[in-house]
Amino acid sequence: MRRVLTILAVLLALVFGIVVALWLALTASFPKTSGRIEVPIGGTLPKLDEKSRATTPGGPLTISRNRYGVPTIHASSMNDAAFGLGFVHAQDRLWQMETMRRLGAGRLSEVMGQSTLPLDRYFRTLGLHSLAQETYRQLPNEARRLLEAYAAGVNHFLKNDIGPLPPEFLALAHRPEAWTPADSLVWGRLMGMWLTGDWNEELIRAALFKTLTANQMRDLWPALAHIGPSAALDPSGEPNATLPQDAALALAEALPRAAQPFLASNAWALTGNRTTSGKPLLANDPHLGFQAPTQWYLVRLETPELTLMGASAPGTPYLPIGQNGRVAWGFTTTHSDTSDLFIEKVVDREHYLGPDGPTPWRLRQERIDVRFGESENLTIRATRNGVVISDALLGGSSRATQSLLKSDQVIALASTALRSNDTTALAMHRLNQAENASDIRAAARLFQAPQQNLIHATRDGYIGRLSPGLVPLRTHGPGLLPQPGWAVDSAWTGYIPFEDLPANLAPHDNMVLNTNSRISGDDYPYYIAPDWPGEYRATRLRKLLTHKMGQTISDQADYQMDTVSEAMADLLPLMLDFPSAARPPESERARAHALLSAKGWLYDMTAPRVEPMITAAWIRALVPEIFADEMGAAFPLWNRISPELLVRVLKGETSNWCDNIQTKDKIEDCGTLKARALDSALQDIRAQTEGADPFTTPWGRLHVAHFDHALFHRFPILRAVADLSIPTGGSLATLSKGSWSATGSAPYTHIHGATLRAVMDLDDPNRSGFILPTGQSGHPLSPHYRDMLTPWRDGHLIALDGRDNSGGILHLTPKQD
Repeated sequence: MRRVLTILAVLLALVFGIVVALWLALTASFPKTSGRIEVPIGGTLPKLDEKSRATTPGGPLTISRNRYGVPTIHASSMNDAAFGLGFVHAQDRLWQMETMRRLGAGRLSEVMGQSTLPLDRYFRTLGLHSLAQETYRQLPNEARRLLEAYAAGVNHFLKNDIGPLPPEFLALAHRPEAWTPADSLVWGRLMGMWLTGDWNEELIRAALFKTLTANQMRDLWPALAHIGPSAALDPSGEPNATLPQDAALALAEALPRAAQPFLASNAWALTGNRTTSGKPLLANDPHLGFQAPTQWYLVRLETPELTLMGASAPGTPYLPIGQNGRVAWGFTTTHSDTSDLFIEKVVDREHYLGPDGPTPWRLRQERIDVRFGESENLTIRATRNGVVISDALLGGSSRATQSLLKSDQVIALASTALRSNDTTALAMHRLNQAENASDIRAAARLFQAPQQNLIHATRDGYIGRLSPGLVPLRTHGPGLLPQPGWAVDSAWTGYIPFEDLPANLAPHDNMVLNTNSRISGDDYPYYIAPDWPGEYRATRLRKLLTHKMGQTISDQADYQMDTVSEAMADLLPLMLDFPSAARPPESERARAHALLSAKGWLYDMTAPRVEPMITAAWIRALVPEIFADEMGAAFPLWNRISPELLVRVLKGETSNWCDNIQTKDKIEDCGTLKARALDSALQDIRAQTEGADPFTTPWGRLHVAHFDHALFHRFPILRAVADLSIPTGGSLATLSKGSWSATGSAPYTHIHGATLRAVMDLDDPNRSGFILPTGQSGHPLSPHYRDMLTPWRDGHLIALDGRDNSGGILHLTPKQD
């Protein structure tokens, strides 16, 4: 026995020693935030290509950090500040930067192995990194120098052994390559694809086209009623080019999750006539899919010429959201239709069918290297319309591919985000340095993809909204379904002129706002988008902004946290309207009906309340009751929570979706479906909570924001350390965006919402406030990995005034020979 105990003690000591050693090794990879680091000053770095001249800093830099680890970089020029920004990004977010550039370049499998091959096939086919390289070559010197200085800062961290690499690199035994300016430009290309979602909708429409009636299609996409029949139809109402349903479904299902669009945001600005300071306020909270660390990184850059503060994107030298003391800016996505799918006819291995007959493919060869596996060679085809994506998404042997090939068809993608001469990076460069409204407008002219709503304000009192970006002109009409690529009139003919793009400048009501809401009226002469999903949020925001004068920073922060649902105010009374005979006294239906009918709840989707939980579950159950049978196999792909659609259906303003399920002994109507869905909702709450009473289960019990670490989430032990979660309020249609998946094993999980909140003061920029949902660091053991999570949930903001240096002061000083 004594010997056994001795062996156990030794084993425990060994395990303890390994754990301590691992802990020490991991914490040793925390960044150096105090003291001195020598850097070459006034020299040159190895050239990145024949035109580059990547200079080292022209003078010393100082990086001070506040208690949240947010750096203030003091530099003698903006290029030097970009060097410092590259350095701190590498210190705090190197793994995030590495995965971003490899995702965009289609090179994840070199590190991750076979599991990421679908992603690599897709992004290698798009060719984003090659496009980024071409963009870099076309930029003017001023923009190139900034990118080169940023890359030099990243590479100084990589090449000088300033502490161990972050734990993800250690876990995978991987060392990153040198950073290049093209790597930075890949971020913009990725955002261009992530914020361009209509081509995925084209596949869903194609899958539903043969299943639903024309009126039902217009119910789902009301813009069809205003625009008229799709040009994909011939005069008899049949499609000119048919995409087989199984192919459409398979293409949409095959799109990797990391490539799928997430589209939403809020932004608004008030003139000084509405604020206590007499100067404008600007608020912005971009909504993206949740992850740890989050997509943004807070920073303050101080130079003699300019002071910038706001949210940077790790991997780039720009502040997409921020202010520079003279102007402030923020963005929302327009949901504009800037991509189309084309059905291309294959003639033979060398040709496809063009308007003038057989036309040679544009071909390129790619090789994907796979860690611990065989390399894969790709032949990527492109037509006059765009790159062929069906090869990458479906593979050569799938049933859907064979369905396409039987009809000699492939699918090509045209997108404004895939142009080689994109100038969006230059637009961001100029916007960061703008001094007035004219400079902002000049920068906006350079925006190409994705089209965004640019909410802006200036210190001299001007506010406005521009919607810059390329929006295609189509001879055939809106690209709502995949188009026949061989048709003479199918190709894009140009873009809406910048002067004709929607704008709201010098507004008479002293405010501008956008919540992904409508940006053009019914009389606007151009087609922009098939729908505008943010109207309920816009209605709520207008009420808040107009309820009083003398608005403050604190007011705007409160509005960003608002969880009152205008959608629920419209929808819930319609859901509650079913016969009393269907809710017998003492039944759970009657109890739920009474609870949701009570006057005490004002449609506030706050985490502690029970009513949001029951209504969310009820809506989730009602959607398939109404739509699943008509849509058939395509329903799981379409399945979504659309309050606007449900309101129209329950008001009887659409086709009759409810009473088409007939059996020998009954005809079902909306009342029957609503009552049955309520039963299912109460059962679902019990199932999701292991038997808890649905009448005492608060919304925050299941509506929990999850921020998963992309790598460590795969491992249960590491997941406990690296993943973050916190109960939240909100819903799809509230200003505090609380989107939940509605599908899967955890359907109420909060997966999409504010990845940054910012309120910017043009009177005193140092009073501006910002917050992230995670923290500055990407290191799961760092105190700054999660220290903003609770403040974010509670609606707090932090200042970036540069006065707090409690997180350390690091001096980058001239290297001594």
